[in-house]
Amino acid sequence: MNQPIDLFRDHPLDVLPELILDESPAIGLEDLTRLCGVSAEVLVLLVGEGLLAPLGQSPADWRFDGHQIRRIRRALRLSHDLELDWPATALALDLLDEIQHLRQRIHCLELQLGRWD
Repeated sequence: MNQPIDLFRDHPLDVLPELILDESPAIGLEDLTRLCGVSAEVLVLLVGEGLLAPLGQSPADWRFDGHQIRRIRRALRLSHDLELDWPATALALDLLDEIQHLRQRIHCLELQLGRWD
């Protein structure tokens, strides 16, 4: 099992510059390594584990949009804080995404029900 690397010794995520990620253009692998403070090898591993789904066929062509950037930052924090390996981190992210989706559906249904009161 691949174990998380201590990424936070030199690059804590809480001091990374904030970006307006929804409006930012997609960035390449090299820029993402600088933004997250991790090596390209770690990011390639995370793509292989299913944590990231960049656009493009090869690492040289990969582009990461705002959603992917938020996802990797969240994955790095989860892995560090909960001491999860990468497959467990991927599962945790998928479950958190599903919870968010279900909460959005509940909210929409509550709004619809509110119209009938």
